[in-house]
Amino acid sequence: MKPRQRDFPTGALDRIGIGISAFCLLQCLALPLALLFAPIASVGVFSHEVFHLVLLAVILPVSLLAFGLGFMQHRNMRMWVPAGIGLALLVLAAVLEQNHVVGPGWIAMVTSLGGLGLIIGHWLNLRCREG
Repeated sequence: MKPRQRDFPTGALDRIGIGISAFCLLQCLALPLALLFAPIASVGVFSHEVFHLVLLAVILPVSLLAFGLGFMQHRNMRMWVPAGIGLALLVLAAVLEQNHVVGPGWIAMVTSLGGLGLIIGHWLNLRCREG
């Protein structure tokens, strides 16, 4: 039986990445509902473009570090597909939002899909390291 080593950085980073991505997804899904039921919610900090940029500035390094460290350990490429798509969609959403190319509904949809991609990527990364 192989001794189990403590892999704090990679495991913790994947879990943090999942948490941040899930928070982002919940925030993106909750905002349209809040806007529907309480127009005053759109004035809050969670709808501000700067908040999304700050969240992206946290998500990018945490995710890239977690995926990089995980890949160096397990060498399994399959987590890169949803992770890459997720990261690309989050960056795309930020660019679209900053340039006011599309409305908030589209931004929320692109961001939500990106968050789902990241969650799947982190989950696969964890599974590959544990398996």
